[in-house]
Amino acid sequence: MNLNKVKISSEEYQKILTGLDLISISLKEAKCYLTSDIKFPGELNIEINSDEKLRIVKEEQVQIIQKYSLDARKRNTKSRFLQIDLTLMVTLKSKEKFTEEFFNVYKEVSLKLNTWPYFREFVNNITLRMNIPPLTIPLFKVKV
Repeated sequence: MNLNKVKISSEEYQKILTGLDLISISLKEAKCYLTSDIKFPGELNIEINSDEKLRIVKEEQVQIIQKYSLDARKRNTKSRFLQIDLTLMVTLKSKEKFTEEFFNVYKEVSLKLNTWPYFREFVNNITLRMNIPPLTIPLFKVKV
């Protein structure tokens, strides 16, 4: 996301962000798939995507449903080795009006800074439980 093309000023964004309080981050749903091919292929091509949806609960409270999807395939093939889908429910309390313009920036920057560690830990833990070398997901870096 190019933050220079957003429809909210940095001052307005900061004002709304300052008035936010985290109520909870909850696991809503998880789905994991590991191929029946027992041998770990070594290097994997990993693709990670996310999708966020906003729901206004009350004027001062919002819920964000964030889904992370990890797709790991054997190098030089299209064969899927591992898939992990994790859906989190983030509940926030806001002193200022939580606008769509604010959400469009928030979901790309601040939201992921808060939820990415949950995703990283989940992937690391669940791959260990799958009896494969635990995957360590890289740090989240904001693209500006």
